[in-house]
Amino acid sequence: MAVVSLVRWAILGTAQIAAGEFIPSLWEVGGGRVDLIVARDGQRAKDFATEHGIARYAAGYQQAIDDPDIDAIYIPLPNTLHAEWTIAALRAGKAVLCEKPFATSLAEARTVTSVAERTGGHAWEAFAFLYHPQTRRVLELVEQGTIGAIREVHGIYHSPNDDTSTIRNDATLAGGALMDVGVYPLRLARLLLGSDFSVVRASQQLTSAGLDLASSAEIDFAGGARLFFEASFSTEYAPAARVVGELGELRISGPYATGLEDTLEILVTGEEPRIERLGSNRPLFTDQLAHIHAVLDGTSAPRRQLTSDAAGTLALVDAIRRTAGTSGKGTP
Repeated sequence: MAVVSLVRWAILGTAQIAAGEFIPSLWEVGGGRVDLIVARDGQRAKDFATEHGIARYAAGYQQAIDDPDIDAIYIPLPNTLHAEWTIAALRAGKAVLCEKPFATSLAEARTVTSVAERTGGHAWEAFAFLYHPQTRRVLELVEQGTIGAIREVHGIYHSPNDDTSTIRNDATLAGGALMDVGVYPLRLARLLLGSDFSVVRASQQLTSAGLDLASSAEIDFAGGARLFFEASFSTEYAPAARVVGELGELRISGPYATGLEDTLEILVTGEEPRIERLGSNRPLFTDQLAHIHAVLDGTSAPRRQLTSDAAGTLALVDAIRRTAGTSGKGTP
């Protein structure tokens, strides 16, 4: 891809996260701007563009793909549309930031990553926490041996979701707790524990329409570590993670979106507990967009793209469904 000094973005759709997090993150980090908003409905695109000061709008996602003045595309569409439009953007030579999960199954994920490899394009999944200073600090502590070899990871994400009108609650659009919030602790586990795993047990609570309201699993990884995983559409917002090693543990109160009040507790046997606060009030995608812009302007090498280990999250999703006996129920 050509080096660009100012990244010209298009947004596919008018999702709330685009207005609430993506656009403010662009303002925060600099180096890019939203030049085009496209939606299936031209009036929705116009209204969104007017409200957020976007210069151009159009009806139809293909308009962004075909536009020669667009360098990168942000895709916050329903899960079932992620792979299709990521592939279209890559084939058109655009950089891509796609909302998680970027595919609905391991087979689909492999198709997308294959296209990314063949085109040589840049594509990232919108797991902003992978680029946050707190995640870098956790990896640093683990690599330094602060807590010894990892023996357990406890990855939890419970989130209220009682609005039945949203795509999160539509099984035909690959909604549900596992795909909506569960992929966060699964991605963190892959980051810490690697790619070789075996599901020991798994369960899912499904509605009559095939929507999973809760998922849990125990998963063994190579090296002897076990993941204890929970995700649900609960009445209480509760994201958390613990990384337990031979010498101590790390307790992370805001592992996936770190706010000012969130803490990283470092507990090592024989030492005084330490608490670090690495959160901020910056918009969610600030660190990830800073990295993307640095890659596109030629000042940084790309990290954690779709071609690295992104498909691994879908491998875990598929394995959990198979073990729970819910494969194909309510999923595309």
